[in-house]
Amino acid sequence: NGVIIITTKSGKKGFDRNFTLEYNGGVQLRQVSYLPKFQNDFGQGWNGVQTFIENGSWGPKFDGSLQPYGPIWNNMQLLHKYEAVPSNVKDFFDIGVSHNHSIAMSGQSDDSKLAYYLSYSYTADDGIIPTDADTYKRNTISTRTSYDAASWLKISSSINFATSKTDMVSQYQGTTMIDGLYEIIRDVSLIDKKDITDPFNNPTAYFTPYGITNPYWAIANNYNHLDSKQVYGKIQADIKPFEQLTLTYRYGFDYTDMDRKLGKPQIVVDTSLMTNDQGYSPDNLNEDGYVYAHYRRAYETNHDFLANYTDRFFDDELDVNLTAGLNVNERANTEMQGETDVLTFYTGFWDLSNGATKTTLEESQSKRRLVGLFADLTLGWKDMLYLDLTARNDWSSTLPLANNNYFYPGATLSWIFTNVLPKNNFLTFGKIRLAYGKTGNDASPYYTQSVFGQGSIRGIYGLDMLSFPFNGVNAFLRSTRLASNELRPEMTSEFEVGTNLQFFNGRFGVDFAYYDRTTTDQIFTLPSEPATGYSTMVTNFGSVNNKGIELLVTATPIQTRDFRWDLSVNFARNKNLVVSMPESLEGGRVDLNRFATSGTKDSVHMYAEKGSPMGVFYTYVPLYTDDGRPIVDELGMPVLSDDEVNTGLDVNNKWTGGASTDLTWRSLTLSATLDVHYGGTMFSRSKNILEFTGNGYITTYNDRRPFVIPNSVVSDGNGGYVENTIPIYMSDSSYQNWQDDYGAGEGRLYYLIDRSYAKLRNVSLTWTVPQKWVNKIGFSGASITAFCNNAFTWTAASNIFVDPESTNEGTDLAALFGETYVNPSCRIWGFNLGIKF
Repeated sequence: NGVIIITTKSGKKGFDRNFTLEYNGGVQLRQVSYLPKFQNDFGQGWNGVQTFIENGSWGPKFDGSLQPYGPIWNNMQLLHKYEAVPSNVKDFFDIGVSHNHSIAMSGQSDDSKLAYYLSYSYTADDGIIPTDADTYKRNTISTRTSYDAASWLKISSSINFATSKTDMVSQYQGTTMIDGLYEIIRDVSLIDKKDITDPFNNPTAYFTPYGITNPYWAIANNYNHLDSKQVYGKIQADIKPFEQLTLTYRYGFDYTDMDRKLGKPQIVVDTSLMTNDQGYSPDNLNEDGYVYAHYRRAYETNHDFLANYTDRFFDDELDVNLTAGLNVNERANTEMQGETDVLTFYTGFWDLSNGATKTTLEESQSKRRLVGLFADLTLGWKDMLYLDLTARNDWSSTLPLANNNYFYPGATLSWIFTNVLPKNNFLTFGKIRLAYGKTGNDASPYYTQSVFGQGSIRGIYGLDMLSFPFNGVNAFLRSTRLASNELRPEMTSEFEVGTNLQFFNGRFGVDFAYYDRTTTDQIFTLPSEPATGYSTMVTNFGSVNNKGIELLVTATPIQTRDFRWDLSVNFARNKNLVVSMPESLEGGRVDLNRFATSGTKDSVHMYAEKGSPMGVFYTYVPLYTDDGRPIVDELGMPVLSDDEVNTGLDVNNKWTGGASTDLTWRSLTLSATLDVHYGGTMFSRSKNILEFTGNGYITTYNDRRPFVIPNSVVSDGNGGYVENTIPIYMSDSSYQNWQDDYGAGEGRLYYLIDRSYAKLRNVSLTWTVPQKWVNKIGFSGASITAFCNNAFTWTAASNIFVDPESTNEGTDLAALFGETYVNPSCRIWGFNLGIKF
């Protein structure tokens, strides 16, 4: 909860005139960088038997013979060689191309009182997915001016206007592109299915009716579009009554207008020409389709009143810098959502009027205001000893009146101790620092009082049996979220001690810090006992502690007149612990995110639980004897626990680190950055679907031949165990169930993977054109950069499925849960050109 200070460009003169022109632009090429590891030994089938319509690769081994597949439609059927197409998924993706351009003019008046900056930028991106299904276009106009009206008055402004259009490709399960890719059998070529007018390449006679479609058809017929407009900036006045004092008023604003449409086509399969559906009707793919619209208008305003006083006393030995001020922040949001089902026109007409049934129509508004008084005093003694004192008091509209006022101070003491040491060429700079501070946060709007919503009555499986308005009668029900009029603000307290040491005039440096941070009274929405009439309740959540170390080592091993090598290495370790939980919390833990199938043992939960790190995983695990042997049932399959248990696995990395290097020879600079995250666990639905379909490399254990689970035992019926001799076969589905239902013997642990990775984040080569060259052609500066971002990714040996940074589970803690059919990550190649006129 610190601040980010952004210094934007302002007007300046050229080398021979009172304005400059500048162009920056670049082109990037994007390619898929990480895909799951697929098996290429077995083809279409189920339980080891060849079939015609399965979306799974559980069939016999490839033999290269000519085989039919799919249904017989209009007396025709598809034929292909029964052999692997190893790159069928990779071949689906294109090389994405994006380019960005900006041109800017800046300058000053002849008397230097007026400075201006005006720019226009354009970005266009067509991603890795075929056609223009994933595109992004953005136009931005920016202007900044400042005017010295008098020696004591300066007026400045910054205004930016941006528009963007985005087409996206939906994820998750169903008739989506990614599901169609990961459930495609290993013996089918995808690039042969580009022609979606062919009945065998669309739902009419697609080779499988089991809930997936041709990815080319999916991207052509599903719709996901976003239009956005944004105006943001500031107006500021600075008054200097005298040299040491500056009074500032600043008005900042940010207005966003967002329209999003989602559409899923109606599917009605014509079976009149279906000669033989091979045992499963293609009309299983039939869907009503829907259109979803979401409109959002939001604004944020800030009024800042600041006073800054700077002076030196006692023969310039005491440096005083005092800033005090008032901030008034307001955020408002208006949204409208509508959904309609049972489309009249099957695709292309993405309008709410296209549906016969209106299932959702909602409108909501929210507004919140925060007023804060703050001060920051920095005292410096002899440019050596510094004391920084901060204090802020906020009043929030989202907290109860009795608790809406909260104060949080901070203090930092630092000492540059080398200023009292004899000058030497070994330790040329040394500083130690000690800090303690607090930070407060308020709640989301409308957590303190119950709200009402349009009523509905739900039956089994959560389906609406009756929705209002009904027969001209409307009704409202109290929300099932229990509000709290006793909420307290969240508060974070942190202690830190650190040092910064520089040796050999900066050729070698060490920056080290230890911190201990505790957050109390976090505001959560927690599950509630349904018998109370509420499904969730708002409450303050106990406390969470984080403590750890951060280390940065910098060095310049080589430095000559023409060559310089800079190197830095960083390391961080954080220990996270839930210290306390609300006493009223049922079960003693909070469900932060989950994947669950109702009524089965097919679930994984991510909890916050007292005594464990934040984000610990619970699931059903295989049972073992006291001496560590797996227990199986009468079918030879693993026995799972009756309840979910704490796996001892959590989302947190054990440590993070990295390195960066810059090699500079004259006007050329070669740079690279390495990022390492070690330890931690994540959920992967992609791994699950590859195991379910038999497409993943992991499904070829023991070459799919019969085997007995190693070292396993089975109950002897008298409370003891005997050696297990029950084999698992492909032919009776045991092997397939062992892989899918039991996760190759791991239970539901098979959903979880190691999130460790090392990434070569960036490699770039920059040439700064020598000044004497650019001057000859009328330029004032020029540079060219070639780069590769996300160049290489190395994952844990057990993770052959997804990029560990991938997620489609939201943000913050929810995102750390993992992924559910996330689209693949990319490697980006490109170059940038910068020219100043």
